[in-house]
Amino acid sequence: MSNVKPPTLKQFARPKQRRLDELLSKNAEGCITDAERRRLTSLVDEAERLMVENAKRLAAYAEREGSGIPPDAVPVTVWLTPGHAER
Repeated sequence: MSNVKPPTLKQFARPKQRRLDELLSKNAEGCITDAERRRLTSLVDEAERLMVENAKRLAAYAEREGSGIPPDAVPVTVWLTPGHAER
C-alpha cells in the first residue's frame, strides 16, 4: 500500500445539519409546513448528492490503492430513490 492519504470526505456544516435534523423531526411528528417540506426536500437531495460524491471518492481511492477487500470488512447495502442522486 502506498503512502497516499485517504480522501477527505465532505460533510454538511453544523448549522445545516442541525436544520436537517429539526426538519426531519418535524416531518416525523407530522407538523411540518409546506415551506419547511420544500426545504427538507432540498436538504435531503443535497445530502444524497454529498453521500454519492463521498462514495465515489472512496471507491476511486480504493481502486487506486488496489488493497482489495479487508478480511474484516462487512458488506453494506445503500438504497437510493431513483433520480435523487442524478439531480
